[in-house]
Amino acid sequence: MTGSTLLSLDQVQVVFETEQGPVQAVRGVSLDVRGGECVAVVGESGSGKSVTVLGVMGLLPKPAGRIEEGEVWLEGQNILEMSEKSMGAIRGNRMAMVFQDPMTSLNPVFTVGDQIAEALQVHDTDLSKGAARQRTVELLDAVGIAEPETRFDQYPHQY
Repeated sequence: MTGSTLLSLDQVQVVFETEQGPVQAVRGVSLDVRGGECVAVVGESGSGKSVTVLGVMGLLPKPAGRIEEGEVWLEGQNILEMSEKSMGAIRGNRMAMVFQDPMTSLNPVFTVGDQIAEALQVHDTDLSKGAARQRTVELLDAVGIAEPETRFDQYPHQY
């Protein structure tokens, strides 16, 4: 799909319902991401970067947060009309987010390998525990983690 539009946002507006009434957190965000492109969303703290992406991924806190206006298309599908089950199948497979502070993304009481393997099994229910472990070791190696077999069993603070 190099060159074709993978993700398209058109005039996306995100609103949060509060006790004082609705608060418009994001106004009129439009962008296209094409195959082969690497896109970064940048802006000042509080400008709505994370809220925009969380909205696109259907991860805003419900019922308070929602995309009120605009369109979001992923590979030609209007994802704002998809069910939660359909969105769950897309998250982690066809789209993902790298959060602003990845150091807090791992739970300190579980090993890094177990957390990665769990994520793999959530998205591939046919993946056995052993196969998930092997794939996790391969992924750790692919991103340059030395001794991935050993590092699988270490906790985040040991990295």
